[in-house]
Amino acid sequence: MKNLFYSFALLCRKAFYKADSRFFIAVNDALSIVIIISILAIIFDSVSEFAQYHQFFLSVEYIAVLIFSVEYVCRIVGSPKKLSYIFSFFGLIDLISILPTWFHLVNLTPLKSARALRILRFLRTLRLAKVTRLERLDKYSVADTSSVIRLNLKIYFLAFMFVVLILGNLVYIFEHNHPGFSNIPLSMLLALEAVLGGSISNITPQTYA
Repeated sequence: MKNLFYSFALLCRKAFYKADSRFFIAVNDALSIVIIISILAIIFDSVSEFAQYHQFFLSVEYIAVLIFSVEYVCRIVGSPKKLSYIFSFFGLIDLISILPTWFHLVNLTPLKSARALRILRFLRTLRLAKVTRLERLDKYSVADTSSVIRLNLKIYFLAFMFVVLILGNLVYIFEHNHPGFSNIPLSMLLALEAVLGGSISNITPQTYA
């Protein structure tokens, strides 16, 4: 039994902490797809026009959370410093992204919107991808240098999208009962205006927050 657990721990470590392995890349690519699908389900579920698909979005949410829960346990098992992971920034984000659903509080708007924080987990994947690419970089290769520049641009673009999505969810938490903020996409529009400047939606927040 001990040998079985040890083998499982090694497999978990290879899947989540060995950035230079193909298994790591495959697992993280699959998780990235699940993150995207779950985030889209959260956003579309807030739109009243898609109310007829609520059960489908709910099913997607529970399947995604089941996958994230298995991942969370595997990360703990595979981590050489388990407490460090649990209380780290990404460890807390991983936990926050699954707790609202397991507590059966999916109908409470603040906690429901908090699940969108799981998009921050992309930052870990991108950071590890960049580190791996830099380790393989040939400083005399123009192609490799251009590849890293493109990766940086992708990171900056995605970071901007993260900001808009997270701010949009925060706006939705505070303003969802007011006109113009009936769903997350509209709240994201206000967040986009705040980041870029200007106004095209003519909607105004009503709360001090």
